[in-house]
Amino acid sequence: MFDYYLHVLSSFCNHQFALCRRLRDVGGVEDDDSSIKSSSGPARTHAVLADTKPVKIGPRVVHTEHFICKGGVDTGRLLDLSRKKLYTTAKAMGGNVLLDEQWDCRIRHPKIQKHEFKVKIHYSATVARSFFPDGQRPVGIEAAKGIKGLMTVLDRHAELWC
Repeated sequence: MFDYYLHVLSSFCNHQFALCRRLRDVGGVEDDDSSIKSSSGPARTHAVLADTKPVKIGPRVVHTEHFICKGGVDTGRLLDLSRKKLYTTAKAMGGNVLLDEQWDCRIRHPKIQKHEFKVKIHYSATVARSFFPDGQRPVGIEAAKGIKGLMTVLDRHAELWC
């Protein structure tokens, strides 16, 4: 009987710890004062493709990436990396341009490691096929806020949804 209660308690604690970790990673536990947020604003298409009509429009693709950076955060560079990953996915789906692009970025200062930053980039776009070339740069990159310093990416994880 004791083993059963121990198992139940252990299972409950593991579940609670997992929930706390998930909340911490999403940002539900930390206050917003310690994070820097920036966004491209509403979804928009590059100026090169704004007046063109695509041959075929595909699905909307969402790409979320988590980075751990040390020393500083070059948000423009990280956005460029995320967009390239999304563009690679679009090419695999038969597209050659991204339309209606939108991104948002959140930089958090961890409480333990003072010079390491957690960065979450959420990038979405519609995959399409066009006779005109892709813009090859994130839209609204001038709105990207970063942290000055020499950035070193220590870790990178990606999630992709279609």
